[in-house]
Amino acid sequence: MSMVSGGVGNFLEKGLQNVDSMSSKLDTKMKDITANGKEMKQEDLIMLQYEMGQYQASMTALNNIMQSIQGQVKELAKSIH
Repeated sequence: MSMVSGGVGNFLEKGLQNVDSMSSKLDTKMKDITANGKEMKQEDLIMLQYEMGQYQASMTALNNIMQSIQGQVKELAKSIH
């Protein structure tokens, strides 16, 4: 990340931290669900599905941003040569 300018680097770092935090929360929730061994309510399943969708959307957005930056860096490198 040190090669990326401060603003973009900070943006990506915060995005990665956000995704990591979401992942940890989902992991904890899944462990709680399986550890309790009780039957899940439909509301719990819907909330879990929603949170997993939010996690997936965040991962997709971050991936798209990183691919875009990679493409721009490649174009910049081509223009320098």
